Amino acid sequence: MNKLKLKRIIAMSMFLAIGIMSCSERTVTTSSNNISTINYSVTGEAEEAENIKISNMPITPFWFPEELLKWDPTKDEDIKYNKATIPLAERVSKENLPLINKTQNKDFNIVVLSMMNESTSGNSPQGLNKFDSNTFSYWQYIDKLVYWGGSSGEGIIVPPSADVINSAHKNGVPVLGTIFFPTTEHGGKAEWVEQFLYKDENGNFPMIDKLIEVCEVLGFDGWFINQETGLTIKENNFIDQSETVQEGAKITKTHAELMQEFIREFNKKSDYEIMWYDSLTKDGEMDWQNALTEKNDYFLIDADKEKVADSMFLNFWWTTNRLAEQELLRESNLRAISLGINPYSLYAGIDIQANGTNTQIRWGLLTDDNNIPYTSLGIYCPSWTFFSSNNVDEFMSKENRLWVNELGDPRANIEDAGFIGMSTYAVENTVINSIPFTTNFNIGNGYNFFVNGEKVSSMDWNNRSLADVMPTYRWIIDNEGDNSLKASIDYSKAYYGGNSIKLAGNLKANTPSEIKLFSSDLKIENDTQFTTILSASSDVSIKLILDFDDGSSEEIEGNTIVSSDWTKVNFDVSKFTSKVIRSISYKILSDKDVSNISVNFGNISINSKNANVSDIISVNVDNVVFEEDMYAGVRLSFDASNKNDVKHYEIYKVNEDESLTFLGASINENYFVNALTRDNKSNTTTFEVVAVNNDLSRGNGMRTKIEWPDNSIPKSDFTASKTLISPGEEITFTNLSSQVTENLEWTFEGATVQNSTEISPTVKYENEGTYKVSLKAKNSSGEDIKTIENYITVTKDAENFKNLSNSKNAEASSFVNSNEAPNFAFDGKLDTKWCATGTPPHNITVDLGSVSLISEVKIAHAEAGGESDSMNTSAYIIEVSEDGDNFTEIVNVKKNSKANTIDTFKAIPARYVRVIATKPTQGSDSAVRIYEIEVSGIQK
Repeated sequence: MNKLKLKRIIAMSMFLAIGIMSCSERTVTTSSNNISTINYSVTGEAEEAENIKISNMPITPFWFPEELLKWDPTKDEDIKYNKATIPLAERVSKENLPLINKTQNKDFNIVVLSMMNESTSGNSPQGLNKFDSNTFSYWQYIDKLVYWGGSSGEGIIVPPSADVINSAHKNGVPVLGTIFFPTTEHGGKAEWVEQFLYKDENGNFPMIDKLIEVCEVLGFDGWFINQETGLTIKENNFIDQSETVQEGAKITKTHAELMQEFIREFNKKSDYEIMWYDSLTKDGEMDWQNALTEKNDYFLIDADKEKVADSMFLNFWWTTNRLAEQELLRESNLRAISLGINPYSLYAGIDIQANGTNTQIRWGLLTDDNNIPYTSLGIYCPSWTFFSSNNVDEFMSKENRLWVNELGDPRANIEDAGFIGMSTYAVENTVINSIPFTTNFNIGNGYNFFVNGEKVSSMDWNNRSLADVMPTYRWIIDNEGDNSLKASIDYSKAYYGGNSIKLAGNLKANTPSEIKLFSSDLKIENDTQFTTILSASSDVSIKLILDFDDGSSEEIEGNTIVSSDWTKVNFDVSKFTSKVIRSISYKILSDKDVSNISVNFGNISINSKNANVSDIISVNVDNVVFEEDMYAGVRLSFDASNKNDVKHYEIYKVNEDESLTFLGASINENYFVNALTRDNKSNTTTFEVVAVNNDLSRGNGMRTKIEWPDNSIPKSDFTASKTLISPGEEITFTNLSSQVTENLEWTFEGATVQNSTEISPTVKYENEGTYKVSLKAKNSSGEDIKTIENYITVTKDAENFKNLSNSKNAEASSFVNSNEAPNFAFDGKLDTKWCATGTPPHNITVDLGSVSLISEVKIAHAEAGGESDSMNTSAYIIEVSEDGDNFTEIVNVKKNSKANTIDTFKAIPARYVRVIATKPTQGSDSAVRIYEIEVSGIQK
């Protein structure tokens, strides 16, 4: 699966040190709303630190059943980072929403099963210093989001990450976690189902209380249950119903009965939602119905007509040619009505993971002759738009095509479209129903960060908790005459955060262009203030257009001309007190013809009063971890006065000249600074935290600091491109010494050049023999020398240096199935692999057939086979043996992130080579995925 990735950085090997050191002091950095009083030092690119995750980074949780039953949130050190802090916003009633096109239906709903993060494990709840993130922003078209995750190698009970919950809740969208019982072939175990459904001596399900507790503590809205254990699949595709294989399955009718009872009892004990997936039948069989039938309605309503699950996601095959004649959705609608079930609590599934908007859907099967949907719609993997895109423009284009339509205008009725946009049937929802309302149009990531129009950081970032409510309509623009304004997301310019909304094109003199941005149900109070912050490449005037619930519409002239600087425009709405706004639009005019004009919307604020200034009253370093004495992971916590008025907090590093370097922002009272880079040889780093209110005003900040460990003396280390060579062959050496190194002195015994001060020298050996190599790393504080005896072997036999392990016999500690057995790691192909699940470490051993002289091992990790880079083996050991019983460690890699690794070492005789995956992935996934291993040397 491709990932939207703009940069690749090779991570470094690091040494770990742990400590907690801090002290706090009160500072007054911003005593007024005047942001110009702050002296910023623009934060640079993350560079090498971009791909580093310090070991104390908080991560989003995931569990196997027994782990969750033991989970105690009071002992969870990451818990305060994983709590969502934004409650579910109340949406405007659909009765009060306008229909933008004739096919929209107010009863129709959409649920998405979306991979918001690329893996189940290793996800930061507040984002990282990367632009790369699935920043979904078309919330107005969906009614629920299922945070899709879970695997047999990581965990099968997966709550949503806090940043996703916060972003969804801000837009009024409930979020469900995933309970995923995998197929047997993908590592699913019947025992997990039994642990989940276990009853105690009192006849209660302990898991129910745990699932409710997780929702309450982390702040999300329920669970999606997908029980597919007991099913075998073939060649990575679900097999046809008629070919279902139940070999070794232990799931029975009893499990189905317990599952129904479990869901029913869950609903009696809580208001959290359960959505059920159409897989298991009432008889305990894996038999997708692709409809509501007498085999699966059992999980929505019981024999006594009591509710079981709240909703059901129907499997995808209702749209296939084979089942089309059965009109399964029409039949589902009729059955639901007959049972007293709302047919729009059924979500007809479509799977777009592979082909996105090129997926062939029989849309006529979704609606009746009057174009009214029989059921709601469930979309599996709309995250295709992100993972299939090579850049952000492609991502945005695919998002708009999927959620609106191929014309990018929700008013358009697209007839005979291959793939209809979701605006065809889904009415646009809105949460603009109370004051204050503020948006800076943040998507939730950026290449830069701007504060009140000033660029304060050039470092890539993502944090979906900071995402704002985006325009309801994307896009409704009416250009009069020859005007040609079009809208887009502009990541190069923002008033606050990472982006703005840009209108670009031609404007004719005194000819208006109008853009409708928001739907609302907002009552104007007698003290309502309405402001908009814009900039334009050429002077324009701006009018606010408000449509009211009584059918009237008003144009309000802005109080100033918009220029190239960010301009705050006030609109006097006082004479409309007590009126209810139904939509918010803007009209743009120029008094002259302008070609290629750009107009950027940076902020809209609708407030009734100025917020109270909020001061930081405490700030602490809770924990700090140092790696290689050059990077730190710092956990900060803080508190503020007038907390209810705080929109978020800004975190800065204080420089020697008292300027501030922006590190990030947080909506809750803690923040993790990941991979903070040390300033030269400085022993202290000072942090400052500032509270920011809805009107972007700031109060007094407060500081704390950390003390770095002494790293004044360098540590020497190196590697070589080859260690077993023919006479006259060249070798390139690579310096791996610590970053405080200032000078290098290489010594190459027996080489044509025996001394060098280069970073990566290339030398030649003319004569046969074995030779040592030394490297001295120096700076003004001291030096360190590393010497490896007999490191280089020069022999004429090296002309026969080759891969000795191809097609050789191999054994492993375990493997998932016969298609991912150990021999596939030695078959010379990158479309096959060895995969093992369960508790690591996992090991694989190859028999070279005879004792040989080896000096190099190449490994193709998960990414080399087309999987996510997060699945690359993070830590592994290579051992060798002549007899298969006594092994010697020759390589120990602690922090790998690369798709392909080459480990060289001084030549050693061996017949057996063992690779031990001690940390199988970059996160907490315990499954190892190795596509190829090559052991190279000389066969004796």
